[in-house]
Amino acid sequence: MNTYEFRLRPLTPIAVLSGVEGVIGVDIFSRDREVCVVDFEKLPPEVSERIASLRDISKVSSIISEYIRLIPCKIVAVNNVGELVPGRTVKLPQEHIIPGSTLKGYIRTALLYYTLTSRHLSGDILRKLIDLMAEEPKEVAGGLENYAFKRERLREQGGYVDVFQSFIVSDPLTKESIKYSLELLNVFELASLTSKTPRPLAQLLGIVLVEGLLKYKVTVMGMSSQIIAREPKASLLKEILNKLSEVLNIDLINILKLFGCDLLNYELKIVRNFDILKDYNKLLEEFRIKYCTEISKCVIARLGFMTGHMAKTIDLYLKENHPDIYQDLKNYMSTKYRRTWDEATIKLIGSFTRLRGLGWCEICIERLS
Repeated sequence: MNTYEFRLRPLTPIAVLSGVEGVIGVDIFSRDREVCVVDFEKLPPEVSERIASLRDISKVSSIISEYIRLIPCKIVAVNNVGELVPGRTVKLPQEHIIPGSTLKGYIRTALLYYTLTSRHLSGDILRKLIDLMAEEPKEVAGGLENYAFKRERLREQGGYVDVFQSFIVSDPLTKESIKYSLELLNVFELASLTSKTPRPLAQLLGIVLVEGLLKYKVTVMGMSSQIIAREPKASLLKEILNKLSEVLNIDLINILKLFGCDLLNYELKIVRNFDILKDYNKLLEEFRIKYCTEISKCVIARLGFMTGHMAKTIDLYLKENHPDIYQDLKNYMSTKYRRTWDEATIKLIGSFTRLRGLGWCEICIERLS
């Protein structure tokens, strides 16, 4: 068993969403330069009684406004958008801020990326592993997932064993100095960024993590492959157990560094072309020097909402190494989602004077045992 501590800090705002939306003027209110997401379960008794006595539910917001200084908040966030428009919805963050499942999913993608980079599969083999005839887009790389991470169980059992079932990531055990802000999340067409005042293709409001430290415990377990030779199907059992132990022997820091730095360099190639993104370009260059040219126990990563499919799939590997397969995948995804699946857009947070990408974070890794 290997045990690690992962320490995660945001470098740019991170949005990991709960799936719940707040409504301004109903459960989100302005308070000085901050916004408060009301905790209705902890309202003062006098406020609860007044609300309970209402016949017209539309009066709730006026009562909340009257007691705004006394109202308990689930979340307090700096207001970086200015005047709040009543009735507008706001994407709310996840309870665990960045849950362990999000971090584990990113590590899984990074390991798959490393596996492909190091094994140099031919295009023919890779095409067979990427099934573009799947009914659901999420199943496109099912064969590739099986190849990298899974082994069939004994026929009598059916199904698969997965190497990541022995890879355990806790939810954050420590949350320090957490700060949120209310921000505009924008989708821009790249072509529009040549304008001095580009208009976003789409825009929404979200409460995002901007500062803080999250600590996780990561445990990687191995399995003994000592199988009695006379055991029926001993060779198959040994292969399965060896597969379950693969993650025990990986170099987590270098695998995450490879993927994170390749994501960073890809983003740099895009933003260098636009003067309006010069501050974001400068920030990324600083990240590149710190995390991609120096030896360190800390790596750069990209997590959460609106970070693009390059951060969540093997598309970056395909684009750089098998452009023909990448083009086929783009065509397939475009048909399934009924919109162009390419790099014609970029997702950025903030106003025109401080546009930057979401999700960049530092992860420092320390082996405990």
